[in-house]
Amino acid sequence: MNKTENKAVHSCRSSSNAPIWNLQESPSTADPSVFQRFPTLSLVYGPPPQYSLMDVHPLFAAPVDVVAPPQQANGNNVGNNHSAESSPSTSRANSLKVPPSHKCITLWEPIILKQEWTIVNFAKAIDLAAPGVCVRSRAFCDESMPDIHWQLCLYPGGKREENQNNVSLFLKMSSATPREYTVRAEYRFYFIDEGGIARFSNVNVGDFKVKPQKGSHSWGLRNIPKAKVQPCLRQDGSLQIVCQIELLPEVNRLRTLELVAGNGIDSNAVSKSYLSNIDAMRDDESVDCKIICKGQEFEAHKFLLCSHSQVFKAMFKHDTIERQESKINITDTTPKAIEHMLHYLYSSKLSEVFPYEDAADVIQLADKYDMEPLKILVQRRLADQLTISNLCDIFHIAHLHNADQLMESCIPVAVVNSVHLIDSEEFKALKKHYPDVANQLLEKVVTYKGESNRTTNPYTPPNKRLRLNDLNRYSFNGNLNNGHHRFVFQP
Repeated sequence: MNKTENKAVHSCRSSSNAPIWNLQESPSTADPSVFQRFPTLSLVYGPPPQYSLMDVHPLFAAPVDVVAPPQQANGNNVGNNHSAESSPSTSRANSLKVPPSHKCITLWEPIILKQEWTIVNFAKAIDLAAPGVCVRSRAFCDESMPDIHWQLCLYPGGKREENQNNVSLFLKMSSATPREYTVRAEYRFYFIDEGGIARFSNVNVGDFKVKPQKGSHSWGLRNIPKAKVQPCLRQDGSLQIVCQIELLPEVNRLRTLELVAGNGIDSNAVSKSYLSNIDAMRDDESVDCKIICKGQEFEAHKFLLCSHSQVFKAMFKHDTIERQESKINITDTTPKAIEHMLHYLYSSKLSEVFPYEDAADVIQLADKYDMEPLKILVQRRLADQLTISNLCDIFHIAHLHNADQLMESCIPVAVVNSVHLIDSEEFKALKKHYPDVANQLLEKVVTYKGESNRTTNPYTPPNKRLRLNDLNRYSFNGNLNNGHHRFVFQP
């Protein structure tokens, strides 16, 4: 008889990919000693009955045949009683049900924060700033650890007298709560040049300790030679610093989830397969309507148009020409915009190639046919493409179509590049043809700078009100803090 062992396996996996196994062995389900405890059955009349071992022991799921005792050659039974021996079937013993396995997963994923900070006119600051003069970025935090705030502290002339001729840079952790914090974090400093290349980088690990009587703790670099900082400056004299922090969350914030059957399925693959099947329908014979734009015809499916747009749904629901002819004539846009719209309807995303020149027409379509998700995707794509050369055009698009998130994304770029923006041909053209839009852009720049100063130092008196013409003569100096959340597009 084969001996079969069943093991219940309990497994946990952390994000560090180090499996921890705890094997718990269950009793053998086919031990011969089990059968020795079964009573011998006495048979008096008739053929031997069939018994199920489930009636005797719960480990067995199938009945076992009872074998009749041997008979003598003359056909007489030996003795007055007939005894039977029970022997379980090997095949049945091997087919016993495997106990369910219980699995769980602990999500211990690192928290990653990133701060981008641009200091305008840093070339002058590095020459004239005295030791001890500190410029601070805006504080930032992660929503999973709201009590902990981080801030960059930069000393252009060194932190102390012994650090002069060097630049000092520190990362400060602070907390306003009375409890004591100790956070181990890996922090990275980068100085980014005009081409987006890190000319200077440094990686360190530090234990940041905050006690109730001392609200902050800093780690960083006291002596960065100015000779290393100079090549990192941009053509306009500004310095861009990127700080990336990586740390583990507190243990009491970890989540342990039970894994149920089906969690091993790659849902992303399923989604991609589904979307690819939908996209393939564009060339299918099942298309049942057409969109006509300036002589070009685009085939589509009514159900997709109606599921994404209440306007299209109303067209095909009521007795309209569009319903009768299964055609939609769109005259106030371009065929290229129709292509972008259909690509979104069939794939739930924008085309890989999406010039910002097409954005105005696509946003107009999204507004006209009430497709807010498409409008949000276009704003996000344009926010990623923002440069000083296309800023005026994109801000104008945002102004025309009430794209508030896109408009707010333009302002930090305009603030950092304000001197070049005022002198650019793009801004002069915007001011000539759309003076209201140009004035709105400048007003938002002034407001943004004022808010930055008051946030950095709440005791700073209000700024003197600037006339818009003053921006042609003065550049923005001081602590321009491009917080990490300022450049992130949030729909």
